[in-house]
Amino acid sequence: MNLSVGVTIAREISLDLRRGTDGAVVVATKRVKEDGDGCGVRRRRAALRMVDRQLAKGNSKLALSLVKQLQRQPPPAGLRGFAAARQVPRRFSSVEELDLNVTEKSDLQSLHGSILDLIKSSLQSSPLDESSVTGEDDDLYSEYDIVEHKQVVQHEAGHFLVGYVLGVLPKKYRFSSMEDVKQDQVIDASVKFIGFEFLTELEDELSSKKNMCDVKPGHRAIKRKLSSTVLSKFLCVIVGGLVAEYLVYGYSKGHHGDMDKLGRVLKWLQITEDEADGVLRWAVLNTLLILRRHGEARLALVDSMTRGRSIGNCIDVIETTLNYHDI
Repeated sequence: MNLSVGVTIAREISLDLRRGTDGAVVVATKRVKEDGDGCGVRRRRAALRMVDRQLAKGNSKLALSLVKQLQRQPPPAGLRGFAAARQVPRRFSSVEELDLNVTEKSDLQSLHGSILDLIKSSLQSSPLDESSVTGEDDDLYSEYDIVEHKQVVQHEAGHFLVGYVLGVLPKKYRFSSMEDVKQDQVIDASVKFIGFEFLTELEDELSSKKNMCDVKPGHRAIKRKLSSTVLSKFLCVIVGGLVAEYLVYGYSKGHHGDMDKLGRVLKWLQITEDEADGVLRWAVLNTLLILRRHGEARLALVDSMTRGRSIGNCIDVIETTLNYHDI
């Protein structure tokens, strides 16, 4: 634990961190139990306001460090949901392999198949030239799409929630205002995360080339930074938006930017079509189950994001409504 950061947290939220053989965490646990859940929640919210301040200053690493320290604190002062998602084993890639009843399997199979078909068709038709390079995490809606504002927020909440429970901290989000939607303007939206900086490096590399043929896929200096764990998280987060739309509406209109970005990453890493099919089957299945289990938290997050609440406030909403019995 970073001592200077730990002292700051203690001062802000009045934790009793005495020096002793048991360490600070044990003392904090005793204090939380004495004060009750209400006081613990207030401490959590005070600490999350600190996270917001660091994010506003652009101190992403410090903000993430604060969140990880809160993750180690006991509930309710601590964060129980960050990086805590129960995931589908990597060896599973189909609904049939899951221990579910017939009805659940039937519902999931239909969704799983429809989402995979959309991803496959989008990847096949996605342009890969320089002119279509987009920002790090932008979700673009075609000007021909009639999209309600609430559908855009559902999409972004899907990205946000999946990233959070997988341990990828959102650092900012935005989406077009309702006025933009009413004026039939092209809608753009995004959630940016700490830990996906490789996307910026990739886009910088692409934008400096005339076309994809000039890019050296899998450039070793960058590829080494993209571990299998990071790739798995990225795949789940990138499909989180369209999966959330499917769960609510049965279709997605906000997948254009996501699929363009996904195609670029897969090509950059020199992942073959067969390899991509396998990892995407798992990622969609994993994401689908995560968002289904935490429907209440997703809806509460949608409301918070609609109101333009801070990242810390959104995290607090997730922690308050997350299904901890089946995380």
